[in-house]
Amino acid sequence: MDRKEFLNYMTGGLAITCVSCMMAACSKDGTTPSNPTNPNPNPTPGNTALLTVNLSNQMLSVNDFVAGGGVIVVRIATGNAVTSFTAFSSVCPHAGSTVQFQPQSQSFNCPAHNSNFNISGAVTGGPAGSGLTKKTVEISGTTLTVK
Repeated sequence: MDRKEFLNYMTGGLAITCVSCMMAACSKDGTTPSNPTNPNPNPTPGNTALLTVNLSNQMLSVNDFVAGGGVIVVRIATGNAVTSFTAFSSVCPHAGSTVQFQPQSQSFNCPAHNSNFNISGAVTGGPAGSGLTKKTVEISGTTLTVK
């Protein structure tokens, strides 16, 4: 075996080892802590819930919000009716960054490029060309589910 064959043989095996190590490091395992705002981060098949919130101890006041599972849900009125909440994808339609809710102004802001959205999800400024994607809110007893 000449030097070139030897190096190709050795680096090929090293590359495969490195790739498998990186894949293992990036994969989820059973030791990853669950999202405290979503008691069901790995829903069972058929359960399309993106986020589940217990209304008896979370989101008690207007402008309270919970973010997780790729969504943000905000209490916009008192009571536990569906119309008391609004929910959107937390993904900015401009470049895919995560938007944040600003309770003091009742708006959403994307820190990456400064797109702004009102409480209805419509664009109010910045480079985003469309509003936030609206999600469905369902309530059963004191459990709010975003789908």
